[in-house]
Amino acid sequence: MNAVTTQPGDEKQLPQLPPITELPPGLKELQNITEIKIHQHLDSTEVFCCWQRPARYSLYDGTKEEEHFLYAQEVSECYVRQCLGANRGFVMKLSNADQQEVLRLQRPLRCPCGVCWWWCCCIQELNIESPPGTHIATISEDRSFCCCPGYYITSEDDRILFRISFSCFLCKLCASVSIQITERGEPVAEITKNCSGNCKDFCGTENEYTIKFLKDMHVQDKIIILGSSFLIDYNFFERQQRTCC
Repeated sequence: MNAVTTQPGDEKQLPQLPPITELPPGLKELQNITEIKIHQHLDSTEVFCCWQRPARYSLYDGTKEEEHFLYAQEVSECYVRQCLGANRGFVMKLSNADQQEVLRLQRPLRCPCGVCWWWCCCIQELNIESPPGTHIATISEDRSFCCCPGYYITSEDDRILFRISFSCFLCKLCASVSIQITERGEPVAEITKNCSGNCKDFCGTENEYTIKFLKDMHVQDKIIILGSSFLIDYNFFERQQRTCC
C-alpha cells in the first residue's frame, strides 16, 4: 500500500511557465527608452542629382543622444528606387552594434496610383518581423476617408492593436508635424518631426523624426510602433521632401 504524501488542503503545484526569450542587444534597450530619435543619413548629391540610394538610418535614445543602439539599412533594387521613389517596395534590416539583425520590415510593392480600380493593389502596407522571419504585426493604410488617410496596426492574428491618424490640413513641407498613435482611443505614442526652418529642411537634405511613448508599454508594442514608423516616413515625410521624386 502506497503511503499518502499529499495532505488534505495542500495546493497543487502549478506548471512552470516557459522562460521569456531574452531580447538581443538593440531591442533590449527599448525596455527603458521613452523617446527614440531616428536620423536618416542623406547627402546633397543624393538629393540634388535625383539619385536614390538605399535608405540608411541611425536610431538613438532621444533623451541621451549618445551612440546609436540600432542601425537600419534598406535593401531594394536600384531601378525601383529611381522609378518609384518613395512608393517603392523594400526590405529594411535593423541591426545592433554587433551587426546582428534583430528586426526586419518588408514593404510589398503596391500600385502608387491612388485611383487604381483594384483597391487592394494600392493600399500601402508594411510587415514587421521580430526576430527576422517571425511576423508579429502589419501596418496598413486606412482609406475609409479619402481626404484624410490614416493607418491601423494589426497583430499576427489580425487584431487591431493601434491606430495612427493626423490632420488633413498638415503641411508636410517645412513644417513641424505631430502624428498621434492611439490604442482603443487613448493616445499611447506620437511621431513628431520638427522643422528647424533652415535650407536643409526645404531642400530635403535632412530627415529626422522622433517617437515618444506617452505611457509604459510592453517592449513588443514599442518594437511594433518603431517598425510602423518607417512606413509613415516613406509615405508622409520622404514623399514630400524630395525635389524630384
